[in-house]
Amino acid sequence: MLASLLAAGVALAGAGLRTPPPRAAGPDEALPAGAHRSGSAFLVAPGLLVTNAHVVLPCRAQGLALRVAGHPGPWHILAEERAADLVLLRGPAEPGDSPLPLSAALHLPRGAPVLALGYPAAAGLQASPGPLRRATLTVHDPEGGRAVSFRVTDRQGQEVEVSWEDGLRYFGEAQASRLRWRLEIDAPSAGGSSGGPLLDAAGNVVGVVYAGTPGGTSAVPLADLRDFLAGAGVMPRFRPPPPPGLAPDWVALRDRAAPALRRIVC
Repeated sequence: MLASLLAAGVALAGAGLRTPPPRAAGPDEALPAGAHRSGSAFLVAPGLLVTNAHVVLPCRAQGLALRVAGHPGPWHILAEERAADLVLLRGPAEPGDSPLPLSAALHLPRGAPVLALGYPAAAGLQASPGPLRRATLTVHDPEGGRAVSFRVTDRQGQEVEVSWEDGLRYFGEAQASRLRWRLEIDAPSAGGSSGGPLLDAAGNVVGVVYAGTPGGTSAVPLADLRDFLAGAGVMPRFRPPPPPGLAPDWVALRDRAAPALRRIVC
């Protein structure tokens, strides 16, 4: 399966839980005139934004200035991990900065309800709820603009959980250092959503949106994000996961998270 990176303007369709209506883009969220690329990001600490490597690395390669819509910089790359497709940006901390908490859960169960947030190109904040479909393995190429993943079925054609060994057999031992887990969600996304947060039913970050197919969203898992932030010396806020069976209010969660989201452009 070939997943398209969402900074390039690929629109996705798909069904999930009832989707909150898009928020109109405010003056600090609008896509600036003359922007070549756009993506999403979110605060993990005052003045510190997480986004995808494939959102910002092409800007750097083309010598384009990196901007955060509505939030003057300067902004620069503080840390990057290409294999995990993660970048940490540092810019001026603002009095109203409201970082998102990360989930303290060690595992996100299959079927768990989640919410993908991001800024599609030329649109306001989009919120797409849906259940966690599966965890799979991928080798990601942020500069080449693609990520390949796979599924495993038994003799009856039923999908089974993949293992790390399955990934090594599929991609080859030479790719072991670049092999990463990815989450697949039954929720639509659209171009520009890359780098946005994936939230659980309590509003905690459980992943980072990075790609999509015509029926769902792919996300970097929380474990990779935690390791990345720890390596960068960043200590985010953690909160307990939601209780089992909690019925989420997606509109309220979207509105609560909105102040922490940013549109990245170059």
